[in-house]
Amino acid sequence: MSGESAHGEEAEATLARLRAVGWRYRVPIGLFLVVALLRPVVSHPALLGYEAIASTILIWMVFVAAFNLLFGYTGLLSFGHAMFLGFGMYAAAIGVSGRAAAPELPFFVAAAIGVAVAATVGYLLGRLTVEKGEIYFAFLTLAVAQAVEFTANRNPLNLTGGSNGVTQDVLPSFVESTRGQLVVVLGGTTIDWYWFVSVVFLGSMLALWQVVRSPFGRSLVAIRENDDLARAMGVDTKRYKVQAFTISAAFSALAGAVLMVNNYGASQETLGVVTSGDTVLMAVLGGVRYFFGPIAGVFVWQFAEDFLSDFEVLSVAGASVDLSGVLTHWHFLLGALFVVLVVVAPLEGIWGYLRDGARAVYVRLKGVRG
Repeated sequence: MSGESAHGEEAEATLARLRAVGWRYRVPIGLFLVVALLRPVVSHPALLGYEAIASTILIWMVFVAAFNLLFGYTGLLSFGHAMFLGFGMYAAAIGVSGRAAAPELPFFVAAAIGVAVAATVGYLLGRLTVEKGEIYFAFLTLAVAQAVEFTANRNPLNLTGGSNGVTQDVLPSFVESTRGQLVVVLGGTTIDWYWFVSVVFLGSMLALWQVVRSPFGRSLVAIRENDDLARAMGVDTKRYKVQAFTISAAFSALAGAVLMVNNYGASQETLGVVTSGDTVLMAVLGGVRYFFGPIAGVFVWQFAEDFLSDFEVLSVAGASVDLSGVLTHWHFLLGALFVVLVVVAPLEGIWGYLRDGARAVYVRLKGVRG
Protein backbone atom coordinates (compact mmCIF):
# COMPACT_ATOMS: atom_id res chain seq x y z
CA MET A 1 0.00 0.00 0.00
CA SER A 2 2.82 2.35 0.86
CA GLY A 3 4.39 1.70 -2.54
CA GLU A 4 1.13 2.55 -4.33
CA SER A 5 0.76 5.68 -2.22
CA ALA A 6 4.29 6.81 -3.05
CA HIS A 7 3.67 6.11 -6.75
CA GLY A 8 0.47 8.14 -6.64
CA GLU A 9 2.16 11.07 -4.93
CA GLU A 10 4.95 11.00 -7.51
CA ALA A 11 2.42 11.02 -10.34
CA GLU A 12 0.60 13.99 -8.79
CA ALA A 13 3.89 15.84 -8.33
CA THR A 14 4.81 15.20 -11.97
CA LEU A 15 1.37 16.40 -13.10
CA ALA A 16 1.74 19.52 -10.95
CA ARG A 17 5.13 20.28 -12.52
CA LEU A 18 3.69 19.84 -16.01
CA ARG A 19 0.84 22.19 -15.15
CA ALA A 20 3.31 24.75 -13.83
CA VAL A 21 5.40 24.54 -17.01
CA GLY A 22 2.28 24.75 -19.17
CA TRP A 23 1.04 27.81 -17.29
CA ARG A 24 4.44 29.51 -17.45
CA TYR A 25 4.70 29.02 -21.21
CA ARG A 26 1.00 29.35 -21.98
CA VAL A 27 1.57 32.26 -24.36
CA PRO A 28 4.13 30.51 -26.63
CA ILE A 29 1.98 27.37 -26.57
CA GLY A 30 -1.08 29.43 -27.49
CA LEU A 31 0.75 31.12 -30.36
CA PHE A 32 1.83 27.78 -31.81
CA LEU A 33 -1.74 26.53 -31.51
CA VAL A 34 -2.95 29.61 -33.42
CA VAL A 35 -0.55 28.80 -36.26
CA ALA A 36 -1.44 25.10 -36.26
CA LEU A 37 -5.22 25.50 -36.12
CA LEU A 38 -5.96 28.74 -37.96
CA ARG A 39 -5.68 27.53 -41.55
CA PRO A 40 -7.60 24.25 -41.08
CA VAL A 41 -10.39 26.14 -39.31
CA VAL A 42 -10.86 28.98 -41.81
CA SER A 43 -10.48 26.67 -44.82
CA HIS A 44 -13.28 24.37 -43.66
CA PRO A 45 -16.09 24.30 -46.27
CA ALA A 46 -18.68 25.25 -43.64
CA LEU A 47 -16.75 28.43 -42.79
CA LEU A 48 -14.68 30.49 -45.25
CA GLY A 49 -13.65 27.59 -47.46
CA TYR A 50 -10.26 28.89 -48.64
CA GLU A 51 -6.77 28.97 -47.17
CA ALA A 52 -5.33 32.27 -48.43
CA ILE A 53 -7.15 34.33 -45.80
CA ALA A 54 -5.17 32.59 -43.04
CA SER A 55 -1.92 34.34 -44.03
CA THR A 56 -3.68 37.71 -44.10
CA ILE A 57 -5.13 37.13 -40.64
CA LEU A 58 -1.71 36.28 -39.16
CA ILE A 59 -0.16 39.45 -40.60
CA TRP A 60 -2.96 41.63 -39.24
CA MET A 61 -2.57 39.98 -35.86
CA VAL A 62 1.04 41.14 -35.74
CA PHE A 63 0.08 44.68 -36.73
CA VAL A 64 -2.77 45.03 -34.22
CA ALA A 65 -0.64 43.46 -31.46
CA ALA A 66 2.07 46.04 -32.21
CA PHE A 67 -0.54 48.79 -32.04
CA ASN A 68 -1.84 47.40 -28.75
CA LEU A 69 1.62 47.70 -27.19
CA LEU A 70 1.06 51.44 -27.48
CA PHE A 71 -2.68 51.54 -26.77
CA GLY A 72 -3.46 48.67 -24.42
CA TYR A 73 -0.22 48.59 -22.45
CA THR A 74 0.92 52.23 -22.51
CA GLY A 75 -2.43 53.98 -22.71
CA LEU A 76 -1.66 56.05 -25.82
CA LEU A 77 -4.25 56.02 -28.59
CA SER A 78 -2.81 56.55 -32.07
CA PHE A 79 -5.35 57.45 -34.76
CA GLY A 80 -2.67 57.31 -37.46
CA HIS A 81 -0.98 53.98 -36.91
CA ALA A 82 -1.70 52.86 -40.46
CA MET A 83 1.16 55.08 -41.67
CA PHE A 84 3.68 52.74 -40.01
CA LEU A 85 2.09 49.76 -41.76
CA GLY A 86 2.35 51.81 -44.95
CA PHE A 87 6.04 52.59 -44.40
CA GLY A 88 6.77 48.87 -44.39
CA MET A 89 4.58 48.18 -47.41
CA TYR A 90 5.89 51.01 -49.57
CA ALA A 91 9.54 50.54 -48.62
CA ALA A 92 9.37 46.84 -49.51
CA ALA A 93 7.44 47.47 -52.74
CA ILE A 94 9.64 50.35 -53.92
CA GLY A 95 12.84 48.52 -53.01
CA VAL A 96 11.93 45.22 -54.69
CA SER A 97 10.46 46.83 -57.83
CA GLY A 98 13.29 49.38 -58.19
CA ARG A 99 10.96 52.21 -59.18
CA ALA A 100 12.31 55.41 -60.74
CA ALA A 101 15.56 56.51 -59.10
CA ALA A 102 15.32 53.90 -56.35
CA PRO A 103 17.75 50.98 -56.76
CA GLU A 104 16.41 47.45 -56.88
CA LEU A 105 17.01 45.90 -53.46
CA PRO A 106 16.62 42.45 -51.91
CA PHE A 107 13.36 42.12 -50.02
CA PHE A 108 14.97 41.79 -46.60
CA VAL A 109 17.06 44.93 -47.15
CA ALA A 110 14.03 46.92 -48.34
CA ALA A 111 11.96 45.62 -45.41
CA ALA A 112 14.73 46.59 -42.98
CA ILE A 113 14.74 50.11 -44.46
CA GLY A 114 10.98 50.33 -43.95
CA VAL A 115 11.30 49.19 -40.33
CA ALA A 116 14.12 51.70 -39.74
CA VAL A 117 12.12 54.56 -41.28
CA ALA A 118 9.03 53.68 -39.24
CA ALA A 119 11.05 53.40 -36.03
CA THR A 120 12.72 56.75 -36.70
CA VAL A 121 9.42 58.50 -37.42
CA GLY A 122 7.89 56.85 -34.36
CA TYR A 123 10.76 58.02 -32.19
CA LEU A 124 10.72 61.61 -33.47
CA LEU A 125 6.94 61.86 -33.42
CA GLY A 126 6.89 60.38 -29.94
CA ARG A 127 9.41 62.93 -28.69
CA LEU A 128 7.12 65.69 -29.96
CA THR A 129 3.72 64.36 -28.91
CA VAL A 130 3.68 61.87 -26.01
CA GLU A 131 3.64 64.59 -23.34
CA LYS A 132 0.94 66.68 -25.03
CA GLY A 133 -1.94 64.75 -23.45
CA GLU A 134 -3.95 61.78 -24.69
CA ILE A 135 -6.39 63.74 -26.87
CA TYR A 136 -3.68 65.85 -28.48
CA PHE A 137 -1.53 62.76 -29.04
CA ALA A 138 -4.38 61.00 -30.84
CA PHE A 139 -5.09 63.90 -33.16
CA LEU A 140 -1.46 64.76 -33.80
CA THR A 141 -0.78 61.20 -34.95
CA LEU A 142 -3.87 61.45 -37.15
CA ALA A 143 -2.62 64.71 -38.66
CA VAL A 144 0.82 63.28 -39.44
CA ALA A 145 -0.75 60.16 -40.95
CA GLN A 146 -2.94 62.30 -43.20
CA ALA A 147 0.15 64.21 -44.33
CA VAL A 148 1.89 60.91 -45.15
CA GLU A 149 -1.15 59.73 -47.14
CA PHE A 150 -1.27 63.05 -49.03
CA THR A 151 2.44 62.76 -49.86
CA ALA A 152 2.00 59.21 -51.16
CA ASN A 153 -0.90 60.36 -53.32
CA ARG A 154 1.31 63.08 -54.85
CA ASN A 155 3.71 60.37 -56.08
CA PRO A 156 7.02 62.11 -55.21
CA LEU A 157 9.84 61.20 -57.62
CA ASN A 158 7.48 58.66 -59.17
CA LEU A 159 8.10 56.35 -56.21
CA THR A 160 4.70 55.73 -54.61
CA GLY A 161 2.54 55.39 -57.72
CA GLY A 162 -0.02 57.93 -56.54
CA SER A 163 -3.55 56.59 -56.05
CA ASN A 164 -2.62 53.39 -57.91
CA GLY A 165 0.07 52.41 -55.43
CA VAL A 166 2.99 50.12 -56.31
CA THR A 167 1.81 46.86 -57.87
CA GLN A 168 4.29 46.03 -60.64
CA ASP A 169 7.22 43.62 -60.13
CA VAL A 170 6.78 43.58 -56.36
CA LEU A 171 7.32 39.88 -55.61
CA PRO A 172 10.75 39.13 -54.08
CA SER A 173 13.04 36.77 -55.95
CA PHE A 174 12.39 33.96 -53.46
CA VAL A 175 8.59 34.18 -53.77
CA GLU A 176 6.65 32.78 -56.70
CA SER A 177 2.98 32.82 -57.57
CA THR A 178 1.70 29.43 -58.71
CA ARG A 179 -1.96 29.30 -59.79
CA GLY A 180 -2.69 32.29 -57.61
CA GLN A 181 -0.96 30.77 -54.58
CA LEU A 182 2.27 32.18 -53.16
CA VAL A 183 5.16 29.84 -52.44
CA VAL A 184 8.63 30.48 -51.07
CA VAL A 185 11.52 28.88 -52.97
CA LEU A 186 14.73 28.56 -50.96
CA GLY A 187 17.63 26.40 -52.12
CA GLY A 188 15.43 24.33 -54.40
CA THR A 189 12.93 23.69 -51.60
CA THR A 190 9.37 24.96 -52.00
CA ILE A 191 7.63 26.17 -48.85
CA ASP A 192 4.04 27.30 -48.59
CA TRP A 193 3.72 31.05 -48.06
CA TYR A 194 1.62 30.43 -44.97
CA TRP A 195 4.57 28.86 -43.16
CA PHE A 196 6.83 31.77 -44.01
CA VAL A 197 4.21 34.15 -42.58
CA SER A 198 3.90 31.85 -39.57
CA VAL A 199 7.61 32.20 -38.83
CA VAL A 200 7.30 36.00 -38.97
CA PHE A 201 4.18 35.83 -36.81
CA LEU A 202 5.77 33.63 -34.16
CA GLY A 203 9.01 35.62 -34.08
CA SER A 204 7.20 38.95 -33.82
CA MET A 205 4.63 37.85 -31.26
CA LEU A 206 7.20 36.13 -29.06
CA ALA A 207 9.35 39.27 -29.17
CA LEU A 208 6.35 41.41 -28.18
CA TRP A 209 5.54 38.94 -25.40
CA GLN A 210 9.06 39.32 -24.04
CA VAL A 211 8.61 43.09 -24.13
CA VAL A 212 5.31 43.15 -22.22
CA ARG A 213 6.45 40.64 -19.57
CA SER A 214 9.77 42.41 -18.95
CA PRO A 215 10.31 45.16 -16.35
CA PHE A 216 9.98 47.59 -19.24
CA GLY A 217 6.52 46.25 -20.06
CA ARG A 218 5.45 46.35 -16.42
CA SER A 219 6.57 49.97 -16.28
CA LEU A 220 4.36 50.70 -19.28
CA VAL A 221 1.38 49.23 -17.43
CA ALA A 222 2.19 51.41 -14.42
CA ILE A 223 2.26 54.46 -16.68
CA ARG A 224 -1.07 53.45 -18.20
CA GLU A 225 -2.71 53.02 -14.82
CA ASN A 226 -1.43 56.24 -13.24
CA ASP A 227 1.02 58.44 -15.11
CA ASP A 228 1.50 60.88 -12.23
CA LEU A 229 2.13 58.16 -9.66
CA ALA A 230 4.62 56.41 -11.96
CA ARG A 231 6.47 59.69 -12.42
CA ALA A 232 6.48 60.26 -8.67
CA MET A 233 8.05 56.81 -8.21
CA GLY A 234 10.96 57.84 -10.42
CA VAL A 235 9.85 56.41 -13.77
CA ASP A 236 10.90 58.52 -16.75
CA THR A 237 7.45 58.34 -18.32
CA LYS A 238 8.31 60.28 -21.46
CA ARG A 239 11.26 58.02 -22.27
CA TYR A 240 9.18 54.88 -21.75
CA LYS A 241 6.35 56.20 -23.91
CA VAL A 242 8.72 57.17 -26.71
CA GLN A 243 10.38 53.75 -26.60
CA ALA A 244 7.01 52.01 -26.69
CA PHE A 245 5.99 54.15 -29.67
CA THR A 246 9.24 53.30 -31.45
CA ILE A 247 8.90 49.55 -30.87
CA SER A 248 5.25 49.60 -31.92
CA ALA A 249 6.10 51.48 -35.13
CA ALA A 250 8.93 49.06 -35.99
CA PHE A 251 6.77 45.93 -35.63
CA SER A 252 3.94 47.61 -37.55
CA ALA A 253 6.31 48.25 -40.47
CA LEU A 254 7.50 44.64 -40.35
CA ALA A 255 3.90 43.51 -40.70
CA GLY A 256 3.48 45.95 -43.57
CA ALA A 257 6.47 44.56 -45.47
CA VAL A 258 5.07 41.03 -45.30
CA LEU A 259 1.57 42.28 -46.12
CA MET A 260 2.96 43.88 -49.29
CA VAL A 261 4.00 40.47 -50.62
CA ASN A 262 0.76 38.89 -49.45
CA ASN A 263 -1.30 41.56 -51.28
CA TYR A 264 0.95 41.74 -54.37
CA GLY A 265 1.87 45.36 -53.78
CA ALA A 266 1.35 48.51 -51.72
CA SER A 267 -1.85 50.54 -51.98
CA GLN A 268 -2.59 54.06 -50.86
CA GLU A 269 -5.78 52.77 -49.25
CA THR A 270 -3.66 51.14 -46.54
CA LEU A 271 -2.45 54.55 -45.36
CA GLY A 272 -5.98 55.89 -44.88
CA VAL A 273 -7.74 56.83 -41.68
CA VAL A 274 -10.16 53.94 -42.21
CA THR A 275 -7.32 51.46 -41.74
CA SER A 276 -6.24 53.20 -38.54
CA GLY A 277 -9.83 53.21 -37.30
CA ASP A 278 -10.29 49.52 -38.06
CA THR A 279 -7.09 48.82 -36.12
CA VAL A 280 -8.48 50.52 -33.02
CA LEU A 281 -11.77 48.64 -33.36
CA MET A 282 -10.06 45.26 -33.75
CA ALA A 283 -7.96 45.87 -30.64
CA VAL A 284 -10.93 46.95 -28.53
CA LEU A 285 -13.11 44.16 -29.91
CA GLY A 286 -10.59 41.55 -28.80
CA GLY A 287 -9.65 43.16 -25.47
CA VAL A 288 -6.88 45.72 -25.06
CA ARG A 289 -5.77 44.54 -21.61
CA TYR A 290 -4.84 41.04 -22.80
CA PHE A 291 -1.94 39.87 -24.94
CA PHE A 292 -4.26 37.58 -26.92
CA GLY A 293 -6.90 40.28 -27.22
CA PRO A 294 -5.67 41.62 -30.59
CA ILE A 295 -5.43 38.05 -31.89
CA ALA A 296 -9.07 37.39 -31.01
CA GLY A 297 -10.19 40.78 -32.35
CA VAL A 298 -8.46 40.37 -35.71
CA PHE A 299 -9.81 36.84 -36.14
CA VAL A 300 -13.41 37.89 -35.45
CA TRP A 301 -13.13 41.01 -37.63
CA GLN A 302 -11.50 39.32 -40.63
CA PHE A 303 -13.73 36.26 -40.35
CA ALA A 304 -16.88 38.37 -40.16
CA GLU A 305 -15.79 40.48 -43.13
CA ASP A 306 -15.31 37.49 -45.42
CA PHE A 307 -18.00 35.20 -44.06
CA LEU A 308 -20.84 37.72 -43.87
CA SER A 309 -19.96 39.36 -47.19
CA ASP A 310 -20.21 36.00 -49.00
CA PHE A 311 -23.18 34.65 -47.02
CA GLU A 312 -26.23 34.97 -49.25
CA VAL A 313 -28.93 32.38 -48.53
CA LEU A 314 -30.10 31.06 -45.15
CA SER A 315 -31.99 27.75 -45.26
CA VAL A 316 -34.24 26.95 -42.29
CA ALA A 317 -36.66 24.00 -42.25
CA GLY A 318 -36.68 23.80 -46.01
CA ALA A 319 -37.31 27.52 -46.48
CA SER A 320 -34.65 29.76 -48.03
CA VAL A 321 -34.17 33.39 -47.08
CA ASP A 322 -32.07 35.72 -49.23
CA LEU A 323 -29.76 37.70 -46.95
CA SER A 324 -27.36 39.03 -49.57
CA GLY A 325 -28.79 42.54 -49.36
CA VAL A 326 -28.44 42.65 -45.57
CA LEU A 327 -25.16 40.93 -44.79
CA THR A 328 -23.18 42.96 -47.30
CA HIS A 329 -23.41 45.62 -44.59
CA TRP A 330 -21.34 43.46 -42.26
CA HIS A 331 -19.79 46.56 -40.68
CA PHE A 332 -23.17 47.37 -39.15
CA LEU A 333 -23.54 43.91 -37.60
CA LEU A 334 -19.99 43.92 -36.26
CA GLY A 335 -20.50 47.47 -35.04
CA ALA A 336 -23.53 46.34 -33.05
CA LEU A 337 -21.39 43.68 -31.35
CA PHE A 338 -18.72 46.29 -30.71
CA VAL A 339 -21.23 48.65 -29.07
CA VAL A 340 -22.47 45.88 -26.78
CA LEU A 341 -18.93 45.01 -25.72
CA VAL A 342 -18.00 48.64 -25.07
CA VAL A 343 -21.13 49.22 -22.97
CA VAL A 344 -20.82 46.00 -20.95
CA ALA A 345 -17.04 45.78 -20.50
CA PRO A 346 -14.91 48.13 -22.64
CA LEU A 347 -11.58 46.67 -21.49
CA GLU A 348 -12.46 42.98 -21.48
CA GLY A 349 -13.40 42.39 -25.09
CA ILE A 350 -14.02 38.99 -26.61
CA TRP A 351 -10.86 37.47 -25.14
CA GLY A 352 -11.75 38.66 -21.65
CA TYR A 353 -15.16 37.00 -21.88
CA LEU A 354 -13.67 33.77 -23.21
CA ARG A 355 -11.04 33.76 -20.48
CA ASP A 356 -13.56 34.40 -17.70
CA GLY A 357 -15.90 31.77 -19.11
CA ALA A 358 -13.15 29.16 -19.34
CA ARG A 359 -12.07 29.95 -15.79
CA ALA A 360 -15.63 29.54 -14.50
CA VAL A 361 -15.98 26.18 -16.24
CA TYR A 362 -12.64 25.03 -14.83
CA VAL A 363 -13.60 26.03 -11.29
CA ARG A 364 -16.94 24.25 -11.58
CA LEU A 365 -15.39 21.07 -12.96
CA LYS A 366 -12.71 21.13 -10.31
CA GLY A 367 -15.35 21.55 -7.61
CA VAL A 368 -17.41 18.67 -8.99
CA ARG A 369 -14.42 16.37 -9.14
CA GLY A 370 -13.36 17.41 -5.66
